Amino acid sequence: MFRISFPPPGRKRRVGTLLAVVCASTLVIVLGEPSGNDPAAAAPQAARPTPVVEPSQPSVEASPVEPSAAPTPTPTRTPPEQRLDDLWHDKGWDLSDYSASEFVQDACDMADQTDFLPEQVGESVPQALAMRAASQKSGAEALRAGVPLLCPKWAKALKKSLSGRYDRWITDDTYDIGTSPTQIPPGTYRTEGDIADCYWERTAANGDIIDNGLANVARKITVHISATDSTFTSEGCGVWTPVH
Repeated sequence: MFRISFPPPGRKRRVGTLLAVVCASTLVIVLGEPSGNDPAAAAPQAARPTPVVEPSQPSVEASPVEPSAAPTPTPTRTPPEQRLDDLWHDKGWDLSDYSASEFVQDACDMADQTDFLPEQVGESVPQALAMRAASQKSGAEALRAGVPLLCPKWAKALKKSLSGRYDRWITDDTYDIGTSPTQIPPGTYRTEGDIADCYWERTAANGDIIDNGLANVARKITVHISATDSTFTSEGCGVWTPVH
C-alpha cells in the first residue's frame, strides 16, 4: 500500500519560497543582466577598465638626401721666405751670390749669436746688423724688408742700425774714425775686466801717434777718441764700449 504524506504547513511555505527564487533566477538568465538602476549590478560594470586609445603617431616621411657639397679649398699662404725672394726679383736687389731669404736669414742668425755671446762676438746687435747691411750693395733694402718677416724681434735693433744711432764696440783691430758702419765714431770708450798686456794708440792722419798706453795689469781703462783722430788701434784689451 502506498502512503501519501503531506508536508507540514511550515515546510509547504519554504518550498514555495524556493520555487519563487528558482523562477526568478531563470528569468534573469533568460532576460539578461538587470538594468543600470540596480546598484548591485552596476558595481562590477563600473570596475571594468576603460580601454586606452593610443594617439596615432604622425607618419614620418624620409627627407631627401642632399648631395654633399664639395669642401671649400683652404687658400695656401705663401711662406715668408718665398714672399721675400719674390720681392727680391721684383726689385732687382744686388746681393751678390745670395738670395734675399739667405741673406736676411744669415743676418738673423748673426743677431741671435751676438745677443747670446756679446763679449765673445765683440759687437752690439745693431752694430752686427749694420755691418751685415753694409756688406752688400742692396743689403739695407733686403734687411729692411726681410727682418720683419724672418726675425721680427730684431726689427727695432735694425731700425737703430739703419739710422746710424747705435753703440759701436771696439775689439782688437785698427779702425778708421768716422760714422760709417765700418768706422768708429768719436767719443769716450772703456774696457773692463781682467786686463793684461793691453796696448792701444790714437794716430793722426799723417801716422803720428797722438796718444797711447800699455797696461800690464788693469781692471779698467778709459780712452777718449777725438773727431780729429784718424785711426784707433787696440791689441789685447778686450771689448771697448761707449761711455754714455
